[in-house]
Amino acid sequence: MKAGTHVIGGVAAGAAGYSFISMPFSPDSLYGITFIASGVIGGLLPDICHPFSWIGRRLRLLSRIIHSIFGHRTVTHSFLFIAVLFLSLGMIEQSWGTPIQYGITIGAASHLLLDMLTPRGVALFYPITVNIKAPLTAKTGSIMGEGVINLLMILWIVYYGTHLT
Repeated sequence: MKAGTHVIGGVAAGAAGYSFISMPFSPDSLYGITFIASGVIGGLLPDICHPFSWIGRRLRLLSRIIHSIFGHRTVTHSFLFIAVLFLSLGMIEQSWGTPIQYGITIGAASHLLLDMLTPRGVALFYPITVNIKAPLTAKTGSIMGEGVINLLMILWIVYYGTHLT
């Protein structure tokens, strides 16, 4: 999936996550905005393993190091990455820690789900390198595949965004 789809996915997952998880902050507060912004960052973060991705071009050295050690769609596209991310972000102190921790983690999880919709899939159980993909997949960048996914996620955002209390 392309960066734009992962941004929309991070927001969509954040909107749904807010509805399903009891958050200690209001969605229209600065914490709520931090949560959604963190979801966008999390939606892009797993592609740090690809030097030509949106985030890889901005953090080029780190991206090249991760890519040379692990390759693309391995460790950063796994449950292991999500768990380490969640636990590491849990060390952020102050009241900003919770929206950042949950936002980035939920956004990163949305990235994995979206990449499972591609023919290649992801190494969800890394270090076991079997790629997991959805029964129906869409070619990255295709209008019929990725375009429909984007439309569905925008509808998801609108639905959950209008039902937040």
